[in-house]
Amino acid sequence: MDPFLQALNEMLTTTYRSICKVEEIMLRKLSDDALSLHEMHMLESIGKQREGATITDLALDLGIKPPSATAMVKRLERKGFITKDRCSEDGRRVLIQLTNEGHRAEVAHRFFHRKMVRAITKDLSQAEREAIASGLKKMNAFLEEGVNECIDGKEE
Repeated sequence: MDPFLQALNEMLTTTYRSICKVEEIMLRKLSDDALSLHEMHMLESIGKQREGATITDLALDLGIKPPSATAMVKRLERKGFITKDRCSEDGRRVLIQLTNEGHRAEVAHRFFHRKMVRAITKDLSQAEREAIASGLKKMNAFLEEGVNECIDGKEE
């Protein structure tokens, strides 16, 4: 493999592991080991929806199937991070919202991400920022295409 590609692969792998490890440590401290990384991302998704989220909203946002979202919502409700209430306009819909504890965890997680991004970009030139953004957009497009191919391949 080309030395640049080999070094890039190593950096991406190390960066991914480091972000996950730091997020896990932050979550352990924040929630006294009550939240997994996947559950935190569910709280983040719920927090985006100001009027409350439905299972369908969450499943679409997180790229998971509704039964998986339902199971995670049940766990988070038992842990006291979310509530479920019937929609006043349409009683068939269940809206999921953060409790104070859920909101606190979600805000802390957002703060962690802001702090991380600021630390990474603080000494970058505009050209370096644009190069990183362009590279990450291409990487995300590649990964999204790969996920879609996997999903399409399973349905055949």
